[in-house]
Amino acid sequence: MEKRIYTPGVIHRLSMYLRYLSQLDDVGRITVSSREMSDAVNVNSAEIRRDLLTFKASGKRGVGYDVKALISKFNEIIGTQEQTNIILVGAGNLGAAIINFDALKKHGFVIAGVFDKDARKIGKEVGDKIVQPMDKVKEVVMDSNVKTAIIAVPSSAAQNTAEELAKAGIKVILNYTSARIEPLPGVMIQTTDPVEKLLHTLYYLKKTGSA
Repeated sequence: MEKRIYTPGVIHRLSMYLRYLSQLDDVGRITVSSREMSDAVNVNSAEIRRDLLTFKASGKRGVGYDVKALISKFNEIIGTQEQTNIILVGAGNLGAAIINFDALKKHGFVIAGVFDKDARKIGKEVGDKIVQPMDKVKEVVMDSNVKTAIIAVPSSAAQNTAEELAKAGIKVILNYTSARIEPLPGVMIQTTDPVEKLLHTLYYLKKTGSA
């Protein structure tokens, strides 16, 4: 597996490339040009070519880059060729959508457990998982070597949930709520708030006169 450490900006772009390439692969595309990638992910084509050169990915003039070869290369760099177990806290509608998101499995992520504090949800099946109580989190984290958790709970419960996960041994938290989680020692927290993204989009539409 690739041992070189890349900057966060490079890995962010690489992740966008990989997502787009996976979409192309799903529809049977064999090759792709840097210009097509640029249009799809909104990254300058010259920068894409520099990235591909850095990743030692070669293409053919007039033909482009082999889609499957790029996917294999990027998977090797990110590490998605290995299975990564994650857990999900929050078995509501958003949680169910995350469980049923096929792209997770495609990129090597396996949900090892789903948890909720709502007694009405515990024991019920969501997707192909049975919802478990929060007091089982530490057991699953240890048994399945889980380091990453997704939080899809009400915003008011986000901080407390994050603290419980940190105590259970979680090192990376993906926060799918609109709440800001205070930093926790030894834990990386990434917030993905869809409302925030929509507000950014609204600003863009207003400024361009498209809204």
